[in-house]
Amino acid sequence: MATVDRFYVQGQKDFYRTKKTKSTIHESTNPFSFSSFRGKEWQRGFNTSYFNNKGKVNATDDNKRTKN
Repeated sequence: MATVDRFYVQGQKDFYRTKKTKSTIHESTNPFSFSSFRGKEWQRGFNTSYFNNKGKVNATDDNKRTKN
């Protein structure tokens, strides 16, 4: 795996890693400096997972609305 892919994939995985404390859900934050190469690649992977998930959620909501 190339170095670029390593941080990109880590960002994708971190999107789905959440920690729950009592009633609060904490999302992962960028562990690298945002201005660094690593930080930018991590953020790109995180954003990709966010928008993929958002599309799935919107599609599910649309399906629920049409069935009712």
